Amino acid sequence: MDVWLISLESDAGTVLSPDEEERAARFRFEQDRARWIRAHSALRRILAHASGISAEAIRFTLGPHGKPALANVEGVEFSLSHAGSWAMVAVTKGVPVGIDIERIRENVNMAALLRRLGETELPDSPADLFRMWNRREARTKALGGPLLELPRADFRLCDLEAPNGYSAALALVGCDPVVRQHSTSVLR
Repeated sequence: MDVWLISLESDAGTVLSPDEEERAARFRFEQDRARWIRAHSALRRILAHASGISAEAIRFTLGPHGKPALANVEGVEFSLSHAGSWAMVAVTKGVPVGIDIERIRENVNMAALLRRLGETELPDSPADLFRMWNRREARTKALGGPLLELPRADFRLCDLEAPNGYSAALALVGCDPVVRQHSTSVLR
């Protein structure tokens, strides 16, 4: 499986559908809009690389809880996550996958949030609390379930290398992750 780390601070060109352009236009803050556009444009380039069709031809469908899937390509599973200046995309062949990246912030009471979600054995450090959140969100994203419910499946989890000040994790259903990490600079 492939994991791509994407800087949302550098512009590699825009590749969006008309629906995505409309959605991007609704962002209130320019920095949020630019980062969303860069993340979704990178996702299209990565999926084009994985599927063999052009980035412009990629079409998405949404599951019941908003999990995107490819409408015009079979056998490619993916997950996108972005936070702050970074995004990550995971791509597999036929295996449900979820990925999550978070910026570690001292002003977020992650322990309280995890307790509210039913987690009981919590680590002490903020970085470890965010990693716990990453794992939980990656599992939810792998199956496309509601965020506040922990799905039941044979999940295999791994923490990922993330930029300084960030944490990230990956969840696969039914198989152990063998991760190849990439930078989007190879797609330019």
